[in-house]
Amino acid sequence: MRSDLAVTIFLSDLTDYDGGELVLDTPLGMYSVKLPAGDVVVYPATTLHEVRPVTRGVRLVAVTWVQSWVRDLLAREILADISRAADVLRRKGSSDEESLLLSRAYANLLRREADG
Repeated sequence: MRSDLAVTIFLSDLTDYDGGELVLDTPLGMYSVKLPAGDVVVYPATTLHEVRPVTRGVRLVAVTWVQSWVRDLLAREILADISRAADVLRRKGSSDEESLLLSRAYANLLRREADG
């Protein structure tokens, strides 16, 4: 089974432990993540990462993986960019036509790239 995205759900309260940061090696450099209980971080499953040692307390997380309908990483990135652009336009109160064009582009690309 293919895994496209990794999901880490933080279960421990930030005050319950020291250390234990999830460190992701991203194209923009190393990114350290330590979130409150209930928060989630989603990242490409191919991302190199490490968890720093816990120096006090207990770090509890739930980890799972997701298989996208879209196999190709570049197509997933383009879809994500289109989705974010549509969100920005909606927040700015743009015209219905602009939102419709982006929504149509998103739907057409998703139909073209989706497995199944």
